[in-house]
Amino acid sequence: MPLAASIGSEDPTHRPDSSQPSPGWMAAVPFFLSAFFFLSGFFALFAALPILFCYLQKGRKLTVLAAITNTVIVALAEGAIGVIFYFVLVLSLSIPLAEALKRKKSIEKAVLLSLGAMILASVVGGLIYSQVHHVNPILEFYDRISHFADLMIQSIPPHSGLFSSTDLAENKHEMLVILPAFMANCALFLVWINLVAVLRMNPCGIREHLGLDAGYLKHWKAPEFLIWPTLFVGFFLVIDFGFVSEIAINVFRFLMAIYAIQGLSILSYFLDLWAVRGFLRWVGFIISVFLMMPLVLCLGFFDLWFDFRSKFRQS
Repeated sequence: MPLAASIGSEDPTHRPDSSQPSPGWMAAVPFFLSAFFFLSGFFALFAALPILFCYLQKGRKLTVLAAITNTVIVALAEGAIGVIFYFVLVLSLSIPLAEALKRKKSIEKAVLLSLGAMILASVVGGLIYSQVHHVNPILEFYDRISHFADLMIQSIPPHSGLFSSTDLAENKHEMLVILPAFMANCALFLVWINLVAVLRMNPCGIREHLGLDAGYLKHWKAPEFLIWPTLFVGFFLVIDFGFVSEIAINVFRFLMAIYAIQGLSILSYFLDLWAVRGFLRWVGFIISVFLMMPLVLCLGFFDLWFDFRSKFRQS
């Protein structure tokens, strides 16, 4: 859930109390907690947070040392493959994102910078792996993804409705076509959830540093110009242009993921307006994501024209 950290409401007047000294052992936390989260499985989504906090609170030098110690822990536990994934999913996300925030870049630019760094890290990691194991990186990647697609197709019932046909080869082709969008959306989700967590926890007054208020995420909107590329690539989904349409569907899915974030922002605003708190708030988000995602997408996409938040506020 891209806006999982914005589910709870927040007092705009609240400021972190920095007058209380931290326990001595807390100074060692950034040097192992990220690796612990990454290796835990369930908390791997937040493995970038300790590095983000270290960068914002302690500076670059200690962050580099923390990155080295966490990488060593991951290497001892998972080997070279684990290090590559840790480098791509954690370090290339957290360090560029923290640097962008410290330099007062906009939220959108900070997210794009992190996504670009993750893509570059993926390419570099793949090249290093191919050189070490003397394999063709493109063929190796395709073989692994193809094997993963086979396992996924075998685990899904043929009449589940997730595929347009019961032909295994055609279903596999469909999965491979939308794979780039799936990977891009996963990266966007990972960057966004860590960014939202940082803005909510507000280490070292990062919101004030960026000039943002506590309710910023509940009012966030996608840049207006995105509507035009969304409509443009949507045209290629209506008429089949072969390979061009396959590229278009990936771009369209990624853009709709951005509008899903906006839809969740609108939902968060509504829940605040209706004073929905605690457990019921979580239930509302879970139901919206897993059962009502088309409605969330429509809220985000059509908000440019209808401005749902202002209309509900007036009513």
